[in-house]
Amino acid sequence: MILIADGGSTKVDWVALDSNKNEVFRTQTLGLNPNVVSSEELFARIKNCDALKKHQNEIKNIYFYGAGCGTETPKIILKNILVDFFSATINVHVEEDILGAVYASAKNKKSIVCILGTGSNSCYFNGNTIEYISPALGYSLMDEASGNYFGKKLLRDFFTKKCLIKWPWFLKKILI
Repeated sequence: MILIADGGSTKVDWVALDSNKNEVFRTQTLGLNPNVVSSEELFARIKNCDALKKHQNEIKNIYFYGAGCGTETPKIILKNILVDFFSATINVHVEEDILGAVYASAKNKKSIVCILGTGSNSCYFNGNTIEYISPALGYSLMDEASGNYFGKKLLRDFFTKKCLIKWPWFLKKILI
């Protein structure tokens, strides 16, 4: 069985395929960004997923495309965790999330590919390899298209009285 994961900092979407490329199951876990989550918590988030536990000895190949997996150290951390949990696995590939987005959308054509989620990222794909136009500088320096950016903007506007929306009662209790 093949397991493919689209991993962000907030959540990971998993899909398993049999040898005929038929979908066996889909599931979701909390985010698995090795730059912001400890190794112990990464393992716990995988272990706490019933669908992954149920099939953990059937998975032979894993393709994980995730936020925070653009450099060698986080890749190794996550790869080791996946190998520990999926003991029958033969091959584990951990790559950055933008590569998964390229595979899913570009189909070997020249493309600009963007990820818009908790964080944001973009690249130019020349049909063969990724060429970065702008590095992902994270939520503290850039990330103007991310959910994090818009959340901060909304809160800033609320507290400086620039926000004209009516806040639900439960948000007023949390924020004020």
